Amino acid sequence: MQSWFTFELDGGTCRVEHEATHETLAEYLVKLDPCFSRFSKGDPWLGGTPVILGDIEGDIPRFRVVDAHLMLLPMLAGRQVWTAEGIRANDPYHPAAMAIAHGHFECGADRSAILSTLFFEGYYRTDLRRLGQMNDQFDGLVSRTANIPAIRRAAAQVFANVEQMRHEAAQKADKSGLASQVWSGRKDIYQDKFSKKLHRLKPRSEISYVDRSKRRYYQPTSLVEFLRLRKEYPDAQVIAGGTSLAQQAGQVEWAGLISVESVTELNSVIATEDYWEIGAAVSLTRVGELIGRECEPFAKILRRFGSRSVRNRATLGGYLATAWSSGQLSPLLIALNARVILLSEDGERDAPISQFFEAEERTILRPGEIIRSILIPRATESILADRGMTARICDTYTVAPRRSLAEPYVTGAFAIELREGLIAKAWIAYSGISDCPLRAREAEEALAGKTWNEDTMFGALSLLNKNVTVLKGENERADRDYRKQLVITLFQKFFYQHPTPSSVKPENLTATSNFSLLNQPFFDTLSD
Repeated sequence: MQSWFTFELDGGTCRVEHEATHETLAEYLVKLDPCFSRFSKGDPWLGGTPVILGDIEGDIPRFRVVDAHLMLLPMLAGRQVWTAEGIRANDPYHPAAMAIAHGHFECGADRSAILSTLFFEGYYRTDLRRLGQMNDQFDGLVSRTANIPAIRRAAAQVFANVEQMRHEAAQKADKSGLASQVWSGRKDIYQDKFSKKLHRLKPRSEISYVDRSKRRYYQPTSLVEFLRLRKEYPDAQVIAGGTSLAQQAGQVEWAGLISVESVTELNSVIATEDYWEIGAAVSLTRVGELIGRECEPFAKILRRFGSRSVRNRATLGGYLATAWSSGQLSPLLIALNARVILLSEDGERDAPISQFFEAEERTILRPGEIIRSILIPRATESILADRGMTARICDTYTVAPRRSLAEPYVTGAFAIELREGLIAKAWIAYSGISDCPLRAREAEEALAGKTWNEDTMFGALSLLNKNVTVLKGENERADRDYRKQLVITLFQKFFYQHPTPSSVKPENLTATSNFSLLNQPFFDTLSD
């Protein structure tokens, strides 16, 4: 095993030798240079101290904003890291640096550094075109003093300018049939020092690292090698994005860590006509980019999960393995009728997500078993027609103290499949009301065969009130009665915000009409 590795820090090579496997990037930066003293503080769930991570996802180079407190040091081997200080020093005229220098955002140095990284990532995003996406880009900025309207105006200008550049590059590339490479990010249209370095990155290789205390870190690249390591080191902790384990750094030490970040089979996404198969190590951001346009509820709920820097690291498999009883994603996965594929030396087995969770935040995972992938069925018109269905309606809602970076009170996800105006099947799922996500099966069964109308909805509300038990939660700001009321009102909201056989126009409740503006583009594509 090797006792050292290297990564790129602000354009230079940084050699790490004998450093602890459980040390975070933030801790390392503080030791490295006094100019990084701001990394000594910062709560990841209150905005944190983000940096830019350059990496290859699949075969596409990406810049992702990540929190330095959520990155264990060995995870950086072979990667690039850019800090706000490094961005400014390497190119003070970069659009991200210029936005901060001339923005008058009325915030302190720490918040300006956060903004710099968020502007930087947004500048290189190939999917950032709408107002709602621009707001999400800055949702990790938790501040009472920043001039938010000024930030939005500056961001709209920066992102619209780069979208104009991307559109023009795609038009030129279209003549040679290479426009898709521009839109996917495979082609470097920026040609600045940051993008050139990014596109010179090589795919991550296998790593076996040992620190001075003989703690080990393994980063296999194949599923076979990963399973071999699991068998050889059964006490080692498996780590994916690290958003949960990195928070324990300094409090809990692990004799061994086995990362799945580079395991090819766990980082793939397979799209068929019937379903998506998402590898357990795929980040939530990447899942949203791949399926969010077709599966709008998933894109919607992701905007309420953590912040951009958290979603860029958190993985779908890691999220499920934590069995978070208040998690926002679990009810939707249940409503989407998703399944989880589990793998061990004995072979594979699968189960519906609704049966994956058990009481007291436990799961059905057996010793030595891992989550291989998650299957999410698609619901296109042709697929529904093949099953004899007329339509499928699905949505999700969450209530929390604030929009992001907060423990949810209750999350509800609902879906119905209609056959000629009648409900063929229903899914009603919640989190935050028990010690694990659950389905309201009595109400689901009562809906089957009935017309999707107001009388049916009120009947379901009565069953929800009668049969759904809300346990006392850890969140003292939301008592049991309040959460019980949310169980009812969220399903009621689902009914009124979606078309019915007797009404093709949904109701506008509270600020719904204002939120629709989030789908408006801030860049208008130029005509030829």
